[in-house]
Amino acid sequence: MKNLLIKYLNAVVLEQLSKAELIKKVIELQQRDEMLMNKLTDCYVSQSKTQERHREDISFYKKQINRLIKQSSDVAVEREYYKRIADLKLGNTYNLNATWIDKIVFVLNAADRPLRSSEIIEILRNNDMKFDVMTNHQKCLSFHLNKAMKYGRIVGTKQIGQNGYVFELPK
Repeated sequence: MKNLLIKYLNAVVLEQLSKAELIKKVIELQQRDEMLMNKLTDCYVSQSKTQERHREDISFYKKQINRLIKQSSDVAVEREYYKRIADLKLGNTYNLNATWIDKIVFVLNAADRPLRSSEIIEILRNNDMKFDVMTNHQKCLSFHLNKAMKYGRIVGTKQIGQNGYVFELPK
């Protein structure tokens, strides 16, 4: 009701104004419209700039995410490398650079049972390229097995009715 009364009074007041006052009122309204249009334009420009900043922020964060993913993968590779070195030092993996006696002990330890020299040869041929290129596997392994027995790193037991020994770790 109050709004209706205000509209009615505004209409009555406008009818009572002179021509010069009406022109002045129209100019004021035009200036107010121009000011509102400028504010609307500024708001639109500000919104466009904000959207552009958001796009830049998104691209920046995408680059950050990609960099962090790369760092994470580099850390994973480095962790695997150190884990492999730790396993080598602890004797949990086959070390290609170890001595032949260490390799034989590792094979016997990994097998967790006594092995014949032919079984040890087969395992070394499958896992060690240096051993695979040797011309006489039996002769080469025999030398290292005898040294390992001499040093007490392995024990050779003669089997009844068969040629050769069965090798195992000392108890």
